[in-house]
Amino acid sequence: MSPGPTTPYCPADYVPAHSEAGVRFEADLQRVACSSATLLLCGESGTGKSRAAQRLHGASERAAGPFVEVQIAALSPTLVEAELFGHEEGAFTGAAKARLGRFQRAEGGTLVLDGVESLRPELQVKLLRVLQERVVEPLGGDPVSLDVRVVATAGRDLRELVERGEFREDLYYRLAVVTLDLPALRRRLEDLPALVESFSHSVAKRINAPRREFSQEAIERLSQHDWPGNLRELENAVERVTVLGSSLSHPVEPAEFNFLQTEGGSEVQRLAQEALASGITIEQLELAMIEQAVQAHQGNLSAAARQVGLSRRAVEYRLRKSKESEEEQ
Repeated sequence: MSPGPTTPYCPADYVPAHSEAGVRFEADLQRVACSSATLLLCGESGTGKSRAAQRLHGASERAAGPFVEVQIAALSPTLVEAELFGHEEGAFTGAAKARLGRFQRAEGGTLVLDGVESLRPELQVKLLRVLQERVVEPLGGDPVSLDVRVVATAGRDLRELVERGEFREDLYYRLAVVTLDLPALRRRLEDLPALVESFSHSVAKRINAPRREFSQEAIERLSQHDWPGNLRELENAVERVTVLGSSLSHPVEPAEFNFLQTEGGSEVQRLAQEALASGITIEQLELAMIEQAVQAHQGNLSAAARQVGLSRRAVEYRLRKSKESEEEQ
């Protein structure tokens, strides 16, 4: 096995972290790169698990070996076994010639099992055997020894799936020898300006369009969004304003991100922040919403109650309480 690189591996689109959560994750990633232990990468959808696996491989002693990634959920259920473990000629109908599985293709390198929670129970058993014995058995063939580092990614909590009986507990412990959790973008907003800059460059290059600059106000607007889709959603937003921008000669302004207001509750979060900053209490905010809803529905309390998500009785109570309070003053 060849020695690993002496400096951290940095792919072309790598953006150094500045946030506490991002820096801590990158440090943990570099620390485990020198090991061949099986790794479980967890995190919300769009947090960059695939990119993290690539950096891990490039920083490891296996960097000269192959990097093989398989998206389990994207494979036909009937083909997952043959795709992972390979098959011999004639092993099943349609197997006109032998084929190496992903495990054997990753020999001496890293295999990423993306979306490992999608594995059917019978394949979980076979994967467990591979991890325990470091041997893969192609369909219709003989066992083959392996030298592969396995990195599994999961977008769902495997421990919860274990408790619900949907994922084998013994397989979970085999996969989670080392577990790293990728922080959500809302936990690393200090990294957002650099990420926007990187995405702006890559998107412009990919779609062959002029790169747009982003005003500081636009960056602040993006920082107010809660980013349920994480890096994937941010990249999509950058691409959207790059394609649809009204003025390529001027920096992107906050108004161009108005489409984010109805996504992921970001507008609600912004209003809540403004309310807190102004010293408004929950009771005052709730009363103001009720009064506006009553006015909008021309005194129809039932319709106003439906709009604000309360019962008619609760709306009547709050209005009566407010009136009594005013009379006491």
